[in-house]
Amino acid sequence: MKMKDFFKLFFLVSFLLPVACSDEKTENNTPDLPSKPIVILYENDVHCSVDGYPILVSLRNECLTGNGYVSTVSCGDFASGGIVGAISKGEQIVKIMNYVGYDAIALGNHELDYGITQMFNITDSLNAPVLCANLKNIQTDEYPYPAYHIVSYGDVDIAYIGFTTTTSGTVTSLSDEQGNPLYSFMREDFYDNAQHYIDEARGNGADYIIALSHLGDSQTDGMHPSSTSLIANTTGLDAVIDGHDHHTIEEQFINDKNGKPVLLTSSGSNFQYVGKLTIDTDGGIRSTLVSTDNGGIVPDNNTVQFVNKIKDEVESLGNFVIGHSEVDLMIYDENGKRIVRKQETNIGDFCADAFRAFTDADIALVNGGGIRANMNQGEILFNDLYNVMPFGDMIATGSVTGEQLLDVLEYAVSYLPAEAGVFMQVSGLRFKINPDIPSPAAMDSVSQMFSHIEDGERRVSDVEILDKQSGEYRDIELSREYTMATLDYLILELGGSGIFKGVEPHSTYYGADIEILRSYLENNLGGTIGSEYSKPQDRIIFVNR
Repeated sequence: MKMKDFFKLFFLVSFLLPVACSDEKTENNTPDLPSKPIVILYENDVHCSVDGYPILVSLRNECLTGNGYVSTVSCGDFASGGIVGAISKGEQIVKIMNYVGYDAIALGNHELDYGITQMFNITDSLNAPVLCANLKNIQTDEYPYPAYHIVSYGDVDIAYIGFTTTTSGTVTSLSDEQGNPLYSFMREDFYDNAQHYIDEARGNGADYIIALSHLGDSQTDGMHPSSTSLIANTTGLDAVIDGHDHHTIEEQFINDKNGKPVLLTSSGSNFQYVGKLTIDTDGGIRSTLVSTDNGGIVPDNNTVQFVNKIKDEVESLGNFVIGHSEVDLMIYDENGKRIVRKQETNIGDFCADAFRAFTDADIALVNGGGIRANMNQGEILFNDLYNVMPFGDMIATGSVTGEQLLDVLEYAVSYLPAEAGVFMQVSGLRFKINPDIPSPAAMDSVSQMFSHIEDGERRVSDVEILDKQSGEYRDIELSREYTMATLDYLILELGGSGIFKGVEPHSTYYGADIEILRSYLENNLGGTIGSEYSKPQDRIIFVNR
């Protein structure tokens, strides 16, 4: 028994009164103070940016030379988003993370990109505990991952507790063959469940509780919990290290349910920064973000060699020229802000055009969350296509009525003005959006999937479909069936919160997404992306914004 636990027990035995069992007393216990500073280095949303791992190791080695404790943690989304993850379905990333060494890892939604079976395979292969307090097997009421993990730093115990965005529970790989959900990310019971595990961790001796959160801080629609709403609806957290939204938050304090300030921090994405959270010897908690691109940090040489060996093995498979671009195809605006998940982009037009042309479909829809990188002016390598669409999806088609398509588009824009991966880049159609109108999209409370569109005013209007014969746009016909090309993830696995539920999928697969992009580039565009893609083509128009 630790000395601190002995004194706690002595206090209870000697002074136990009826009121001493109250939750208020437990919450007011003063935690043990660390004898040395505790430094927690963290990353989130790395998305296969493997060159950052040597810098992380170098920072940790530097901290270890000081007089303090050091830990390394992750807030998820490490397995996909680049060629190293795509080719190996996350397995090569796990090798790198095991080489680096972690103390705790939160489950990210993109760990699901290769299916739930592969998710369990790669997380089982990690040496560090993978945490998720809110993934539950509906049939057995069991939790496949531990909710929290306690690490001791001398006499001080820190509980790391993991949370994953409830938007993750949206694919049929989480369901049986009949479509009945097998797992839930517990959107309806999220806060009660979170409070249960916070209290349990505290009861098991945690002096500090730090959430490794993959929730994002800007879920303003009220449908899904965010890191800020997690803090506001619970008590007992000391800090939240957040991921999912790719925001850089060096140090922000949010009041919890009892008015206690809780530190919130997030390091952006793709190893732009490494987060450094410190618990000082006086019990104070602070955080800073360490830039990785200022040249002031020398990457750890051994880790560089390990990462480069894996990169060479992977990238040699796709390091050849397939075409040329006269323009920059962008997922970001001129200020470096990601826009592909909330407005039309030229790279979105390119991808959607490729899928429509290859399949000869009437229309094509591609979720903005599936388009992950720019494609810059100049030579185009096959690896560049991997970087643009790194998830290894297949292209499939389905039949959608005009009425269904209106509902699909309505849900796709329901998160605006916030960005959302379900926002659609399109080909073969055009429409207008008024984001000032409250979204009428409704979610099913059990499955956490898109349910229906409520009666009333809609955000989407003036939908027109491109006529193949005339080349002119014509008003959508509600009863007509259109052939739609999209990713198998969306139409067969019902990703994107089941946005295409009810759409009749066809049995034909048309090949891998990147192979179809390559075919479009080589066969339809003659190997050159020209000025027609210099800017978005006015397929999605905002009105009264």
